[in-house]
Amino acid sequence: MLIAEGPQRICESVKSAVADLTPIVCTHSADASRKAWSSRDEAFPLALVDLNHGEGRGLEIAAELLAFSPSTRVLIYGENPTADQLLAALNGGIAGFLHLPLDLDLLRDKLQAALRDDKSAGGLQASLREQTKVLRRTRRAGLLALAKLAEHRDTETGLHVERVSAFSAELANELSRSPAFEQSIDAEFIDAIRVAAALHDIGKVAIPDEILRKPGRLTAEEFETVKSHSMIGWQVIQSARAEDSGHDPVLDMAAVVCRNHHERWDGSGYPDKLQGDAIPLAARIVAVIDAFDAMRSARVYNPERTSQETGAEILRCRGTHFDPAIIDIFLPNIEAFENLGRMLDRKSARWK
Repeated sequence: MLIAEGPQRICESVKSAVADLTPIVCTHSADASRKAWSSRDEAFPLALVDLNHGEGRGLEIAAELLAFSPSTRVLIYGENPTADQLLAALNGGIAGFLHLPLDLDLLRDKLQAALRDDKSAGGLQASLREQTKVLRRTRRAGLLALAKLAEHRDTETGLHVERVSAFSAELANELSRSPAFEQSIDAEFIDAIRVAAALHDIGKVAIPDEILRKPGRLTAEEFETVKSHSMIGWQVIQSARAEDSGHDPVLDMAAVVCRNHHERWDGSGYPDKLQGDAIPLAARIVAVIDAFDAMRSARVYNPERTSQETGAEILRCRGTHFDPAIIDIFLPNIEAFENLGRMLDRKSARWK
């Protein structure tokens, strides 16, 4: 059961009454609630949403939950709702309104009813879930194959995809240990960025070879063509997301990584000129890793730099190109990324 709390904290009292029936997940923000229901393989049978959840947007958030998971029985709770709020809840498919203080016996009855309904539909739901997993795996595999095709056109080794994937997951893992990021990065985030980062340059599949592999300086027009790969990649992922009614969290992250991994901390990047924390965290992580691996790689348009030169350049771009808090964790661990690069790339002359 999901409890999306607002100022009125009821989680502990509800747990004392119904925790023997089902696991209970309590959330305290709109983003946390969305993450809770979208990351599950099974729908919540019942959800309690505070009218004031998400800074007074309880009805809106309940509507989002119902749109994502129509089988969930959603109850709104609060004190002294207005007639307009009750009417909006009724018209929005809300299963009922609970006044505070909660009648825990009534709540237990409603939960048992929801669990009975959920169990009767369990076989069908299990079958649909398995079909969804298979489709997602197939869709991701197709996108990864396209990303590899784009990478083989851009580099000599074609291993950039694997390194950016592994490095991004490792950096996310390091960041998760920091107080600055521990609330934003969990195991699901790390698993998602491992795939999302591999897709970061998928849009390069549409860039002509004569531009993508040009050894000399690009013209202004050619550079604009190269820059378009971020939006092309985003459009490719958006097309895949449109086929997934369950909102695959990996593709959700991949979309922002493709679009925003060339944004800069100071707002001078592209395509949206986002600044600071407005840049999605996953894109900020991949931005650092993409630059690191590119500088450590020999390409027709980019000579390989040493580890020391790469570290110095990344430090120079701290606070302009890159999130300072990420750089402060990345640079002290740069040797670990060098070692990981050696392990992934043993057959290459690089990473010595």
